[in-house]
Amino acid sequence: MTASARVRWVVLEPLDTVIVRDGRAFDAGAQSQSRTVTPTPTTMAGAIGAAYGAAPGAARSASGSDARGRTLPSHVQGPFTVCRAGDGWEGRWPVPADAVAVYGGIERLSLVDPGDAEHDLSGEVELLLDDGGQDSEPVTGWWDEQALTEYLHGGTVAQPLPDEPWCTERRVGLAREDDRTAKDSMLYAAEHLRFARDHGLAARCLGGPDHSLAGMVNFGGRGKRAQVHEVPDLTVPEPPGGFDGGRLLLYLATPAIFPGGGWRPDLARWPGTTLVAAAVGRPQVVTTATPRRSDGSVGDGLLMWAVPAGSVYYLRFPSEAAAADAAESLRYEPLDQQLINGRNWLSTAGFGLAFTGRWDAP
Repeated sequence: MTASARVRWVVLEPLDTVIVRDGRAFDAGAQSQSRTVTPTPTTMAGAIGAAYGAAPGAARSASGSDARGRTLPSHVQGPFTVCRAGDGWEGRWPVPADAVAVYGGIERLSLVDPGDAEHDLSGEVELLLDDGGQDSEPVTGWWDEQALTEYLHGGTVAQPLPDEPWCTERRVGLAREDDRTAKDSMLYAAEHLRFARDHGLAARCLGGPDHSLAGMVNFGGRGKRAQVHEVPDLTVPEPPGGFDGGRLLLYLATPAIFPGGGWRPDLARWPGTTLVAAAVGRPQVVTTATPRRSDGSVGDGLLMWAVPAGSVYYLRFPSEAAAADAAESLRYEPLDQQLINGRNWLSTAGFGLAFTGRWDAP
């Protein structure tokens, strides 16, 4: 990335419910249900493009490399869930996947030697994460920046915040014919996300034109709108001061689609670095499609599986200096992502952003 490129932080505040389909087959009919997922980097990048005045799908088209940086930001980094705080906004981060609920409290999984235990990790993974037989359960919820920073710097875990950024609403509808008359017996259920008051999604936009942004954009479904806020800055957790023994922890701040389509990050850029352990959430479905303004249809659809935000990876670098260099290089620089038709638009759309921390040897 170009260090001198202009940086804009943009917040989208939904004014209605949001529907982002999860890609599973859906036909309106008896007992059929459409499921929604949280907005993905592709959804956010498309809305940011609209705020800049670009046509739908411009960044993913064959000429997208020309559009990025000229009519669009060169990189859109997010989405990050945010909450209004006074005159600004502050981040809300998924609780890391290695935090678990035990007997009413929150603890962190421990590193143990797998020995002869059966597991589905390759031989280079040296340790496993274990709850010590305490019958733990994964923790869902959100932390503020202070809680996540304390986790990354000192390994401490906190209770999730009491407020959720959104809730799920279930709606029942009736499918219609092409002439918009009702189809007989074609009831369906659909899930909507309703953002809590003063909550939204933020993105860091690098480069692009310097003109004013649109005040509102379509977001999360036909006829649904979001207000656009350009904000001075959004603080995020900084790397810790040191990495004893070359031990560096990666916390995924946005979903990642790694080369090969699996759960493992590509470490080739750091020779001699090994993956020691990982705590990965359930795969997140990511779908993309480009609306055609001429006839209202959509095309260029893709369905991909992403490692969700909040997943963590324990890495060991050859030295503390190598780990520190990697942490510095990962400030708003994504992990390597899957190429799509030979193009790297997943990285420029916001996938694979990570915050760095440290971890203690067992």
